[in-house]
Amino acid sequence: MPISNEGFIISFFVVLNVLFWVIVPFLTRDDAVTDDASLDRQRGRLLAYYERVLRNIRDLDEDHATGKMPTADYEFEREEWMGRGIKVLRMLDKLDAQDNLVTDAEDDAAIDEAIDDVIEAAIAAKREQAILTDEH
Repeated sequence: MPISNEGFIISFFVVLNVLFWVIVPFLTRDDAVTDDASLDRQRGRLLAYYERVLRNIRDLDEDHATGKMPTADYEFEREEWMGRGIKVLRMLDKLDAQDNLVTDAEDDAAIDEAIDDVIEAAIAAKREQAILTDEH
């Protein structure tokens, strides 16, 4: 049974359409995978830093409870580490919104440096604000 010209043209476009929908995701997938890997890597580094913050706060609490640390030092250190923890959580929220902290996130050192820069800037701003309020 011979195929008519109309049947051949419709079949050709159906096959072409299916091939298009099958091939296009493979062509664009590399960028998406790279971005996801970059975000996952940054998120992992932030979570590791956050665990360090929690560990330091627990150590401070333990040292203060056992009397190894004076109350004034304890309150100052705990406030600093709490501020760092809050900043890390904000940075995690920013990553969840798909905003990279670093454009080239292949290097763990670059990610750690970006995390430290953001946290140190927040601490400096808080200290500056405290100095200004003390002056008034």
